[in-house]
Amino acid sequence: MGTYPARPSYGYKREPISKDKTEIVVDEFSSKVVQKAYEWYAMNSFSMELLRQKIKSEFGVDWSNGMTDKILKDPFYYGTMTWKNKQYKHKYPPVITKQLFDQVQQVKAGFNKKPFKYAGKPNIIYRGLLRCGHCGLAITSEEHKGHIYYHCTQHNGKHGAEWLSEKTITEQFSKLFSYLQMPQDVVDDITNSLKGSHKDKINFHSDLLERYQIEYKTFENRIEKMYEDKLDGSITVSYYEEKRKEYRDKQKILQNKMSRLHTADEEYYLNSEYLLKIAMHAKKLFESSEPQEKRLLLKMTLQNLRLEGKTVRYDWVKPFDKIALYASRLEWLPDEDSLRQFVSY
Repeated sequence: MGTYPARPSYGYKREPISKDKTEIVVDEFSSKVVQKAYEWYAMNSFSMELLRQKIKSEFGVDWSNGMTDKILKDPFYYGTMTWKNKQYKHKYPPVITKQLFDQVQQVKAGFNKKPFKYAGKPNIIYRGLLRCGHCGLAITSEEHKGHIYYHCTQHNGKHGAEWLSEKTITEQFSKLFSYLQMPQDVVDDITNSLKGSHKDKINFHSDLLERYQIEYKTFENRIEKMYEDKLDGSITVSYYEEKRKEYRDKQKILQNKMSRLHTADEEYYLNSEYLLKIAMHAKKLFESSEPQEKRLLLKMTLQNLRLEGKTVRYDWVKPFDKIALYASRLEWLPDEDSLRQFVSY
């Protein structure tokens, strides 16, 4: 019947529904923590440790490494429970979508790979991220006198490729991220504008989610009532199985609708606020991060990285392109028209 006979995963809780019976329901606070953990980790910009720090900072919840790993690979959150080493569909509202769960598993698989070693040395920061702007070949790295240098192999023909030190490339990226920095008052003004423009949509989605939950519970009550009728012999087993399948199918449709609502754009302004905070601190984050975190920040904000002569060229990943554009145009003077135009993007 899709019921889970043990303590549910973090993000759910048991509530009494009668004198001697409890039911598993979604916990509003802890389920939100789980949702954001999956969304942040799926961005491929957080190590496990950085994710723990982010969760503690935003929610005041201090997960251990073991608990974080357990939560990020628990299929219960998208609708599948494990019992005695077998998996079954459960009847409870999902917290995330199967698509988001699979995306997180792909990111985890990437992090779990053994670190690449170059000639016995630790990770090369920009290994595999840069291509030659002239011929398109991957940029290679070499060590000389304790320093790392990057250059094109010129395998397809000599074209006077330059050699750049890792320090020089890092300085260029650091300067680049300074273009994203914004004053706190501008971040606050933009965030407030986003919140105001999406307030009605948030209320609509909340009402819709409540309606889906009530409808889901109605089908659940019908199944339980029919089960009692079957035990009493007032309906046949075949009729019970037929109607149970019908109601479960309708519940699956409702589950999918609720999952989409959980990840829909009623939280657009929250995601935007998070991106704005990253933009505001990008330079500081980049300069203070370990090599792996530097790579993650670059993947999150930039694409098509290439060396042209002694200069690193790039394209911004959306929406950082808009932030950088307005940083150069407006010099962060927060007048009302400028904010309205920025929010319109």
